[in-house]
Amino acid sequence: MSAPSQMSLRRIPAALHLDVRIAYANAWEALIGTHTSQALQFVCEFASRTPVLRALDLYFEVVAVPEAMQETVRTRCLIALELESLPPLTQLPLLRGWQLLRVDRFLAQQRYRRRYREKTLQLARMVGARAAEAVIATHVENAISFCSLLRGVLPVEQTTDHYLREFSLSSSAAQMVWQRVQARIAGEELTAQYADPPPPLLAPDAPEAETTREHEQAALVSGYPDAMDELDESPIRIRSPYPH
Repeated sequence: MSAPSQMSLRRIPAALHLDVRIAYANAWEALIGTHTSQALQFVCEFASRTPVLRALDLYFEVVAVPEAMQETVRTRCLIALELESLPPLTQLPLLRGWQLLRVDRFLAQQRYRRRYREKTLQLARMVGARAAEAVIATHVENAISFCSLLRGVLPVEQTTDHYLREFSLSSSAAQMVWQRVQARIAGEELTAQYADPPPPLLAPDAPEAETTREHEQAALVSGYPDAMDELDESPIRIRSPYPH
């Protein structure tokens, strides 16, 4: 993901370049805020199972945080952290004295530590999924604001695709965001169709006199006398192949 100042302005009118840059910056800050709050909650929930710094690293392992945001998220999370409110770290059992000589005790301790680490990682993935949902919700709000900004300039589908491309979402996350944006905007688009006036009606047909004149001209061009004119029958009788 590029920084907001490096994101593309392709297909966007020059008059909206500043507004779009501001929208990029607001979306960027909203994502950093979401990641910071989720990381802070993650650290507090895992404080009893793993040290704070390890828990913060674990958050970045289970949640897809763009590399350009990671240092900012880490810094803000540490600043907001209240160490006094954290639960004490659980101490894993240690072997002492003669227990160090017992192979069975040593193997049991290793199995317990392995299960403990696996359980910690399993819980981290679950909590990471919750954080990912919060990030997706933030992307949806950002994309909807982006669509409102470019309403009338780009279709909703193109605007959403532009946002997803600039913020480099994975295919699965992009699909979820795209579908939720369409669902949220569907009502507005259905209402907006009534504000779009229909095209003007076609001009009325030509008057009867004009039609009659065109009919007369067509009759002259075709070589047949019009029924309304007087007929000269003599040429017709002369051309007849039958005897009189």
